[in-house]
Amino acid sequence: MKQRHWPWLAVAALAAAACGAATSPAVAAPGPTATATAYLQARTAAVTAAHPGARLATWTTPAGALAATERAVARGMALRAARLGHRIDSVGSETTVLGAVTGARRETATVTAHVITKVVWHAANMERSTEVSGVDHTVSLQRVRGTWHVVGDSYLDVMVPSYLEAAGASPAVVRGAVRRLERRATLPPAAVSGSARTWVSRTWRLRGYNDIIAYDRGAAAGAADRYALSYNPGYVRFGADCANFASQGARAGSMPVTSGDYSSGWWYDKNGTSPTSDDRYSLSWINVPKQMSYWNGRRADWVTSISGLGRGDFVYYDWSGDGAWDHVAVVVGSNSAGQKVVDAHTTDYYHAYWKMGYSSTHYKYARVRAQWVI
Repeated sequence: MKQRHWPWLAVAALAAAACGAATSPAVAAPGPTATATAYLQARTAAVTAAHPGARLATWTTPAGALAATERAVARGMALRAARLGHRIDSVGSETTVLGAVTGARRETATVTAHVITKVVWHAANMERSTEVSGVDHTVSLQRVRGTWHVVGDSYLDVMVPSYLEAAGASPAVVRGAVRRLERRATLPPAAVSGSARTWVSRTWRLRGYNDIIAYDRGAAAGAADRYALSYNPGYVRFGADCANFASQGARAGSMPVTSGDYSSGWWYDKNGTSPTSDDRYSLSWINVPKQMSYWNGRRADWVTSISGLGRGDFVYYDWSGDGAWDHVAVVVGSNSAGQKVVDAHTTDYYHAYWKMGYSSTHYKYARVRAQWVI
C-alpha cells in the first residue's frame, strides 16, 4: 500500500491534540505505520529545508543519534548538489509500506518500506535533469506516553558516506558508513543454492565458422534504465545486486557469454525454465572482483578516466580505497551539465552522477570492446 498524505494528517492530529479543542471529537494520534511514513517523507523535505532538523523534530528525538545523522545526510545531499553545480528545483518521494510488526507489549514497532526519491535540478542556463533512487528502510519505533517516535532507521544507500563527508561529519562517522557498504558488498556463499552446475555451449561445434558480435551500447544502457528502479523477473535477485545488474546490462548489449563451471567463464543459465529458482550462473556474473578479472582483456579494457567511457560501459568502486573492489555501475549517458551518469543496483539509482564515493574512494573505468570474434 502507498501512504502519501500521512504527514499532513499526522500534523493535524497533533495540532488538534495540543489545542485541546472541546468542540470537535478527539483525533487519535497516528499509529506506527503513519508515523514511519511521515518520518520518511520528512527526510525528503529536509533536503531543501533551511533547517533540516526542524523537519525531522516531530518524529525523532532532536538530541538523538538518529536525528543527528539524518540532519547531516539531508544537509550533505544539498551541499553535494551545490558543489556539482546542481541547483535543486524539487525533491519528492513516494513511500510504499511493505510491512509492519508491533511488539508483544505494543510499545514498540517495526515498519519496512521502500522509498523512491526523485530530485529535479538544473545547472546554470541548462535544462532540467532528474535523478532517482530507490532505498529500502526498516524503521524502528517506540511509543512514549501514547505517541509513537522513530528511534531507528536501518537502510543502505551508497551515497551516504559522500553526504556525510560533505556535511562535515567526522572521519570516524564517514568510515562507519563506508564499512556498512563494504560488509554488504561481500557476497555470502549462501547466495548460491545447490551444487554449481556446469554450463557448456556447443554452438561452436555446430557452426564450423566464426561470428562477429557487435556490442549494442544503446541496448545495454536501455536495459539498465528499464530496471534501475526495479528488478528483471528473468534473473535471480541478490541483496548485493550490483554485479548481477551490470551483467544483465552487458548481456542485453549482446556481450557474448563464455561456458564454464561456477568458478570459470561468464554465463547465466535458466535451465530451460521460466522461474528463477533453478537458475545457475558463474561467480563472475554476480561478484564484482571476479567480474572485473574476467572481463578485463576479454570483454572490456581499462581506460584512464571517466571521459573515456560512453553508454553501456562500467565504473567500478573501491569505497575505502583498501584495494577490495565493492561496487559497479552502468554508464547510461550524460546529464544536462554534461556529466556522466550511471544506473546501479544494491542501492537502486537511476541517472546518478557517476562519482558516488567520497574522498578515499578509488575508481576504475571499463570500456567495453566494440566487437568480438567467436
